[in-house]
Amino acid sequence: MQFNIPTLLTLFRVILIPFFVVVFYLPFAWAP
Repeated sequence: MQFNIPTLLTLFRVILIPFFVVVFYLPFAWAP
């Protein structure tokens, strides 16, 4: 698999978007 810029950006977003969703929703879930 060749890693060019569009491929890296796509992988970066696929990995980071769920991470940011979890980071943003967990504090609300933990709030009293």
